[in-house]
Amino acid sequence: MKSLQSLFLIIAFVFSGMTSAQDVDDTQQAQRNSNKGMEKILTPDQLALLEEQNDLVKSQREAFKNTLSDDQLAILDNQDLNRKERREALRTTFTQAQLDLLDTHKTNVQALKDSFRESLTDEQKQNLKKRRQRLKEKKQQPNQKKRQIKKRMKKRKNANN
Repeated sequence: MKSLQSLFLIIAFVFSGMTSAQDVDDTQQAQRNSNKGMEKILTPDQLALLEEQNDLVKSQREAFKNTLSDDQLAILDNQDLNRKERREALRTTFTQAQLDLLDTHKTNVQALKDSFRESLTDEQKQNLKKRRQRLKEKKQQPNQKKRQIKKRMKKRKNANN
């Protein structure tokens, strides 16, 4: 009986370890999928530039969040407001220093985008445009399928009546 319990515990530990490792893999896979196909279009230097830009944007966003007061954080957490209302309510409470920080951030992001665009060749621009179009179409497909299903359901309902 004692050996059966220890065997069960070992199996449980192995299984839980595999599950947590899979969760980490799923997170990493989601990050890779967001840029899936980009490595075929962009050079390693351009990919590194994109990664550097993303890190900079994240750090600037975090720095801005650290400047928010408790009242401003409460507005962010208020689920009674929709996203637009929350944004407007928060914007009215910004100090001049926070507004300056936002302007600086906006300027930095625009400069990063411009420098990245300048590094692209015409062929890369075309490939990226095609990729965006494919992603847009892929995103729209489920909505089209939903509409088709609704139409069929409506037809069946009308035919039964």
